[in-house]
Amino acid sequence: MLGVKRWFGVCLALALGLFQGVAASEELPALRRGINLSHWLQYQGRQPVVAADLAAIRQAGFDHVRIPFDPARLGWNPDASGTAADAWPGLPKLDQAVDSALAAGLEVILDFHPESALRDRIERDAKVGKAFVQAWKMLAARYADRSSTRLAFEPLNEPQYYESDGARRWKRLQTDVISAMRQQAPAHLVLLSGTRGGSIAGLQLMTPLTDPRVRYVFHFYEPMLLTHLNAPWEPFLSGPQGMIKGLGYPSDSPQATANLQLLPGANAQLANDAVKRYVAEKWNAQRMVQEIAKATAWAQRYRVKLVCTEFGALRHSLDATSRNLWLRDVRVAMASAGIGWSVWDYADFFGIATATGSTATTADGVVIPRDPLNPARQFDAGNLAALGLTP
Repeated sequence: MLGVKRWFGVCLALALGLFQGVAASEELPALRRGINLSHWLQYQGRQPVVAADLAAIRQAGFDHVRIPFDPARLGWNPDASGTAADAWPGLPKLDQAVDSALAAGLEVILDFHPESALRDRIERDAKVGKAFVQAWKMLAARYADRSSTRLAFEPLNEPQYYESDGARRWKRLQTDVISAMRQQAPAHLVLLSGTRGGSIAGLQLMTPLTDPRVRYVFHFYEPMLLTHLNAPWEPFLSGPQGMIKGLGYPSDSPQATANLQLLPGANAQLANDAVKRYVAEKWNAQRMVQEIAKATAWAQRYRVKLVCTEFGALRHSLDATSRNLWLRDVRVAMASAGIGWSVWDYADFFGIATATGSTATTADGVVIPRDPLNPARQFDAGNLAALGLTP
C-alpha cells in the first residue's frame, strides 16, 4: 500500500511540475506573430495608427504589435537633470498607443527606438547612458500596472557596439537597465538584443543575463543586397543596392538575374561583383534555415528563448513573387525553429499594408494617408499568405 501511495505521490509531483511549467510559460506574452507599427511614434510620424488599424491587424491573425518610439520625438532630453528628465510631453501619446493595442486584444512590445545620433550618444557617453537607465526606470514604473502577460519591454533597438570591447560595454549597460527596470516592473518580459545592429552575429557575441524573464532578440534582413534594393537612404543609396534594379529571389533561380539592369551612373564592377556574390551564396529556403540555425544554436547553448523583432524586404524594389517567397522562406525557417517574429513593417517602406482612400505620396515614394485621424489601409493578400496568415 505504501508503494502505491509513493507512486501516486510521484505522479502528482510530476503533474504539478508540468502544470507549473505550463503556467510559467503562460505568464509572459507569447509573441508568436507580430507586426511593427513603424513611422507612427518615430521619424516623421507619417503612418498614424488608429483603432481600426489595430482591429484589422488582430483580425488578420497577428497576436502582437511592436511599437517603436523615438524618445526624443516624445520629448526626452538626456541632458536635463532631476525631474525634468522624466517630463516627456509626448508620453500620453505612448500611453494611448499601448492601451489602444491592448484594448484590441494584442500583446505589445514597447521598443525604445532612437535615431542613430541619439543611440550613439547612449552607447558612447557615460552621462547619457545613465540618463537612458533612468528613463527606463521611469518607463517601467509608468507601465508596471499593465499586464505582464501582455506587455514586454525592448530597451534599445539595434545596439551598435562594433568595437572589440562592444559586447562587454553593452552587457554592462544592459545589467544597469535591467536592474533599474526590475525595481519597478519585476514581472514583465524584457527583450535584449545583441550588438552589431541586432544581427545574429552580434547575438553570438553575447553572454545572457541570469534573468528568467528575458528573451533575446535578433533582426534579419539577409541578404541586404535584396532586402534593401534601391533603399533611398545611405549607405544603400550609394552602395550596390543603388546601382541595380530587377534583382530576383531565390538567388540560385533563373529569375534572380533575368530582369537585372544597371542604373545610370553605376559602378559596373562593384555592382556586378555584388550580384555574383548574391548568386554564388545561394540565398534560398535552405539557406534561410541555415542562417536562423545560427541563432538557434546560440539559444540552445545558453537555454534561452529567441524572438525576431524585425525582418522584411522593401516593397517597391522587388517583384511581388520574389518578395513573397523571401517572406515565406524566412517565416517558415523561424517557425520551424520555434522562434516568434514581428515583421517590419505595417504600412511604410517595408509595408505589408498600403494606405487607401485619400492619400499622398512622399518624396521617397511612400503612400501615406492625407487625414492622420482617419487613415484607411488594406493588407496585401500575398504578403499575408507568405506570413502564414489568412488574407
